[in-house]
Amino acid sequence: MSRQNFRQMAKKKILLRSKIKKARALLQADQLAEAGILLEQIVKTERRDADVWLMLGIISGKQGQHARSVDCLRKALEFRSGDIQILYNLGIALRGSGNVEAALGAFQKVVKLQPDFRDAGACVADAYSTLGRLDESVDAFREALIYQPGSAELHSNLGSVLQAKGLVDEAVACYKKALQINPSLPSYDSLGSALTGQGKFDAALVVYREGLRRQPGNVRVFSNLLLTLNYMPGVTPEGIYEEHCRWGERHGNPPKRIKSHKNQRGPDRRLRVGYVSPDFRSHSVAYFIEPLLASHHREQVEVFCYSLVPRPDETTERLRARADHWREIHGQTNQQIVAQVQTDQIDILVDLTGHTAHNILTAFARKPAPVQVTWLGYPATTGLPAIDYRLSDAIADPEGEGEFYTEELVRLPDCFLCYQPLRDAPPVEMLPAADRGYITFGSFNNLAKITPAVVALWSEVVKAVPDSRLLIKNPSLTDPNRRAQYCQLFRSHGISDDRVELLGHTPTREEHLALYGRLDIGLDTFPYNGTTTTCEALWMGVPVLTLTGNRHAGRVGKSLLKCIGLDDWVADSPEQFIARATDLAADLVGLAVMRQGLRDRLAASPLCDSDAFACKVEAAYRGMWHRWCDAGEN
Repeated sequence: MSRQNFRQMAKKKILLRSKIKKARALLQADQLAEAGILLEQIVKTERRDADVWLMLGIISGKQGQHARSVDCLRKALEFRSGDIQILYNLGIALRGSGNVEAALGAFQKVVKLQPDFRDAGACVADAYSTLGRLDESVDAFREALIYQPGSAELHSNLGSVLQAKGLVDEAVACYKKALQINPSLPSYDSLGSALTGQGKFDAALVVYREGLRRQPGNVRVFSNLLLTLNYMPGVTPEGIYEEHCRWGERHGNPPKRIKSHKNQRGPDRRLRVGYVSPDFRSHSVAYFIEPLLASHHREQVEVFCYSLVPRPDETTERLRARADHWREIHGQTNQQIVAQVQTDQIDILVDLTGHTAHNILTAFARKPAPVQVTWLGYPATTGLPAIDYRLSDAIADPEGEGEFYTEELVRLPDCFLCYQPLRDAPPVEMLPAADRGYITFGSFNNLAKITPAVVALWSEVVKAVPDSRLLIKNPSLTDPNRRAQYCQLFRSHGISDDRVELLGHTPTREEHLALYGRLDIGLDTFPYNGTTTTCEALWMGVPVLTLTGNRHAGRVGKSLLKCIGLDDWVADSPEQFIARATDLAADLVGLAVMRQGLRDRLAASPLCDSDAFACKVEAAYRGMWHRWCDAGEN
């Protein structure tokens, strides 16, 4: 090589290094577009530089171009195999593209090469959790904590996985450790939720209020506080309402609220209706939204679904097929969501979440649609002035008994719900008591609903029915401490351990449904009734006895049972609840006959008549729309 050629090559290398250095500086300054343009210029001539491909991969990932990011990082590995920075960023890109299994493999390689690599261990644990491999996730988090024992985030995230496994005591300890390390960490909602799951409602409220003291603008903590109030027997409907109004005062009047809407005012034209939910997945909400989506009359309604689902599943895909338009809005800002709703020219926007997890009520507060409705997912008011209506019925919310809602109630005929029967349900089994000679009562409800007051009443039922047993199933009962707590509660009411069976997590849905074959009579919870669990029990041939409460959450059971003609299974007082349970348990022939006909009864009732239900909902929407058109408001 001549000296001149050598100088030219050296000059080109210096210029290349200078450009790469500039691109790196732009990347560090978060000037992604400028850095990307420069790197794309470089890669046209210098295609074997791992650093260039690495930076391009990082930039593409930050810009949401995950497939491009994966390609770039794999190219970088061709020229620098085994580089932990490249492997780590490849894991991030694969995770962003939805390929969590491949992401896990990349993160595991990083940890194997450098066990103390910051964040890689947490990424392994998170990937296991996403894949539903919770035992391995727990092990990975504990491994990561060996190298970062002072990481509040790791302690908190380990708590979340333990809580998902039903190990609530261990989860609580992790959340408390996280907050001890970093009191400003947004883990108050997680700790409060775990305490609620333990039935420690007062302790949960203390945690939520402390979280709000430290983080007054934390919407999630406030929403969780409101949700907890619905479980508490001693809180009045007025008290629940007032707390929700306080939420509305704090978060319900954003400065960027939409003042006018350009929707065409034709009173009888086809309506554009949008449904918003994080629960378009394997979730209880899906059982009630799917029949409506499937039966909407398309000449009347054009259906939009706004999905906040972080990890879609088979149910998500089925629901997607039921919609005319599907919008993925998970991870978007309120501004982006509002802009999308306005672009779609939605006439009626329906919240399906209330104050449950991952709600976007603060986006509804901006009033992106001229008519806004809440329905289905939450048993109380939103407290949000921007939501105009709430769908209910005359049993769940009787006329003249106090309407503790900021929304105007619209009562649907029959029931405010329509149920999608279980697709994979096994056949109804014969009455267990016919062979065993004793009655088995049971409940598969959320353990937070099984309060000490519920345990006390159920204990009286068991004592009133000789030789009867009680079966309670909930994933939280996987925790031996939780089982011990409930055994002690029942003992304190004179019920020995041999008369109560407590079951935790079942690996498959098939095993879960098969357990209904062991129940003769279902017992509803109060003051927060079951909904999905009640419908599930009925479909499996198990009638449910409910106690009417003083609020919507405590009247859902009555609404469901009256809708299918089981008036005798509704009690209006604890004394009547015990008497009804005793009388019903004594009639084994009647129970056996009812069991075999219950599925057909449910299927033939208004509760499963999706076409009729869609007509009722559409009539309600039309009335709301006419009022908006007639008012001449923007």
